Amino acid sequence: MVRLFVFLAVGALACLAAAMLWQHRRYLRARRDLVQDRQPLLYPAEVFHVVLFLELAPGRDLFDGVRALRDALEDNPGVQLVYAGKVALNAQPSHQLVEAFGEEVPWDAIVCVQLPSRAVWDRIASSGDLKRAASGFSRTYAHGMKRSALRNLVIPQGLLARRLQQIATRAPSQLPFTPAPKEEWVMPLHAPFARLDAERELGRDAAVVVNLVREGTPEQRAADHRYVDRMFGLMAEVGNGPMHMGRAVTLERDTRYDMVALVYYPGVEYFRRMAESRFYQAILGDKQLGDTQASITVPILGRL
Repeated sequence: MVRLFVFLAVGALACLAAAMLWQHRRYLRARRDLVQDRQPLLYPAEVFHVVLFLELAPGRDLFDGVRALRDALEDNPGVQLVYAGKVALNAQPSHQLVEAFGEEVPWDAIVCVQLPSRAVWDRIASSGDLKRAASGFSRTYAHGMKRSALRNLVIPQGLLARRLQQIATRAPSQLPFTPAPKEEWVMPLHAPFARLDAERELGRDAAVVVNLVREGTPEQRAADHRYVDRMFGLMAEVGNGPMHMGRAVTLERDTRYDMVALVYYPGVEYFRRMAESRFYQAILGDKQLGDTQASITVPILGRL
């Protein structure tokens, strides 16, 4: 009996380890092949990330501008562009950024840069290297992120645990999505989802929502937790989720956010079907934050 128990326990642990390895490789393939994300999985604690919002200068080409920015930044030792996205839709403009710039800025691209330290970023920003690197853009906004390598490695395993729980409890599937009648829509979004259709080619396999998040009141945080929990369950079922999550670090314009998150979805068509579904419209009212910038992007780093 004891041997049988040990055999079953070892077998269960082996199955769990195999499932965790499969989950890790699954998300790594999505990161590398679909999101075109070049984030190293492990790095020193002092590594610093910067998310750059970019507005294209009149008459300039977006791909040329981002390519020149990448090349100029990566001339600095240890600096690497890990994600680049064309903005398909600035879904939710931040009140803080609107106030800082005096208007809503129609961001055209967003990139995530990894640097050896915060000091390296400060040197690049103060030396004028950033201005020269971003010469193809009329306005930029930089926000820092302290991204824990361990925390980000654990996120896919948390999604795996949620999926195993769903299977064990026979939780009902959210798929396929049921469209919500327009009269049932709860739409605190700044533009219609139909604008995503223009990016079906670049966003066929992946869309990445870039979020700057400022938490609200305790009541808002409790409501937002309900929204995040439901979305986390959907992500566990579908196989998508956060690619970058970290503590926000203010670099300019006295803005204040609590978290930066770049979240992967399997394409703009999927995102639109999800956003227009009864599932999403039923939980959207619980998405309550003090402030947020939410921009839906499509990956372009692999095309530069």
